[in-house]
Amino acid sequence: MKKLPFLIALVLFLPWASSAPQGIGEIAGDGCICHGSQDTSTELILVGLPSQFESNTSYNFSLEVRSSKVSVSEGEEAGGFRLEIFGGGIQFNETLGHVQKLENGWTHTTSGNQVRSWNFTYISPEDNSTYTDLTIIANAVNGNDQSTGDAWNGTTIRIPGIAYTGELEPSIQNDSLGALDYAVGGIATVGLLALAIIIIKD
Repeated sequence: MKKLPFLIALVLFLPWASSAPQGIGEIAGDGCICHGSQDTSTELILVGLPSQFESNTSYNFSLEVRSSKVSVSEGEEAGGFRLEIFGGGIQFNETLGHVQKLENGWTHTTSGNQVRSWNFTYISPEDNSTYTDLTIIANAVNGNDQSTGDAWNGTTIRIPGIAYTGELEPSIQNDSLGALDYAVGGIATVGLLALAIIIIKD
C-alpha cells in the first residue's frame, strides 16, 4: 500500500513526459520543452513562401523536418509541428487529415504525426504595406512513444508586403524558461525518482 502514492504521482506526470501524437497547442509556444533542449541540427525546410507578398494572394507551401540524428521508423511516429501566424491566414487540405487548427495555431494530427512533411496555403494580408510573421516549432521524433531521443528546432520568419518599409527581422523571442517549464521539469524529475525507488525496492 505504501507504493500507491508513488504510482499515482507517476500516472499524473506521464502525460507531460510522453509524446503528443494528437497535436500540440499553445503550450508549445516556448518550444518542445518536454523533448529536451533545442537542437539546431534539426532543419526546418520551407518551400513555396514568397520573399515578398502581393496583397490578398494565396501561396502554397510546405514544411519539412530533416534530422541527421533521428531516423524515421516506418509506421511509427515520425514528426510533429506547431505553426502560429501574425498577419494573413493559413488554409490546409482537411481531407488529407495531416493538419488541424488548435488553440489559435496549426499542428499535426495523429496521422500527420507519422510524416515529416506538411502542406499549407498562406493567404497574405489585404494591406501589402504590412508584414506576416510565421513562428514554427517542429520535432523529429523516433517513434518510441516517449519524449526521449527526439530533436526539435524552431524559427520565426517575416514575410514583408511589397510596399512594406519597416524592420525585416522579426522580434526576438524570449528563450528563457518560464514557470510552466520549471513545473513540467520538476514533475517529470519527481516521477522518475519515484519510479527508480520502486524498482530498487522491488
